[in-house]
Amino acid sequence: MKNNITTKGLNNIVGHLRNRIKGYVFKEISVDDIGLMEEYSLFHVQTAAESMMQHLAMIGYTPIIELIDLPSGVAGRTNLNGDKLVYISLDKKHFNAKHYTPAQLLTIIAHELCHKLLWVHGFKETSQKIEYVTDACAVYVGFGNILMQGIEVTKFSSSGLTVTTTTKYIGYLEKWQIAYLRYIFYNVPIPLTLRKWFTYLVNVAVFTPFSSTK
Repeated sequence: MKNNITTKGLNNIVGHLRNRIKGYVFKEISVDDIGLMEEYSLFHVQTAAESMMQHLAMIGYTPIIELIDLPSGVAGRTNLNGDKLVYISLDKKHFNAKHYTPAQLLTIIAHELCHKLLWVHGFKETSQKIEYVTDACAVYVGFGNILMQGIEVTKFSSSGLTVTTTTKYIGYLEKWQIAYLRYIFYNVPIPLTLRKWFTYLVNVAVFTPFSSTK
């Protein structure tokens, strides 16, 4: 998904996350660490979500994966309230048709879990801006490697001698933005293929996720 958030805006988000979510020592984990395989079932995805919740050290919270019909363009949902059963809704059609790779599924789950984590830590913003902060939070808590593998959904179609490639994004931040955040949080080098973005996006604009200064 294209957006106009620059490195200045990302740094602003980083400050909010570090000020609000304190006292944790996160490390990066990968799809392999979670162990979700290509031939997954609802049981496997439930187990993966529990592993990811454990990684977040949200003691007493339990993720519940459910398959429902979601509106077009919506990859997942969760309940933002005081309930410690964290329902994560995935689209039934896409799940049953195996439209998502393990990394893409885990990217969706990481985003929804971080919605809950942010809510618990006082992020009650309801505008579109919270979605960008949620993706950044997923990198902050160690899911950045997963997002780098899972945010792009590429499909190929052919007609005669013509092959068409279509790429859609899961989530709200672009790949270069996730790479930048991984560098900030975990000192992971930014891939050369993504560094071109920084030549003209570094000082363009400031993204302010919240109206308050907290």
